[in-house]
Amino acid sequence: MIKYLVILSLFALQWFHDFHVSHTTFHYNETTNSIEITSKVSIEDLEKSLESINSTKLNLGNKNENKSANFFIKNYFSNHLKITINGDDLNYKWVGKEISNDLHDIYLFFEILNFKSATDIESIKIENSILLERSKKQSNIVLIELGDKKFNLNFTKDLKQKILRL
Repeated sequence: MIKYLVILSLFALQWFHDFHVSHTTFHYNETTNSIEITSKVSIEDLEKSLESINSTKLNLGNKNENKSANFFIKNYFSNHLKITINGDDLNYKWVGKEISNDLHDIYLFFEILNFKSATDIESIKIENSILLERSKKQSNIVLIELGDKKFNLNFTKDLKQKILRL
């Protein structure tokens, strides 16, 4: 009986994993005049996306991690997370990554250096298609923190781009 419950539970868990969410935060740091970007995504989903593009096993977060993993992640994000402020396309640099304690998620860190004051921002356009090629049910949540101004955005397969006018 217990064996059947375990098998049923495993099937149920797999069904529930059909909902996928990433969470990205853009935080303006007044001390360093930079925009810090943190993105939290499922290791499994990111790995499958990267491996389908690059046709190579990555083993993210373990001792056999592919030496090109960071390069593939940077490339992927530069193509799937685009930021335009006041009409200027911004490039962000790779800072690093960290595996969550539960080994389910990976945190990716990027930064836009030498950014002018957050008060000079009139408009922000964000294109976010992270992992949207993997699942129709993927949802990408973005929190933007510019001093005391905060915005929450949600991106889906049908809505990959948003513009904020401040």
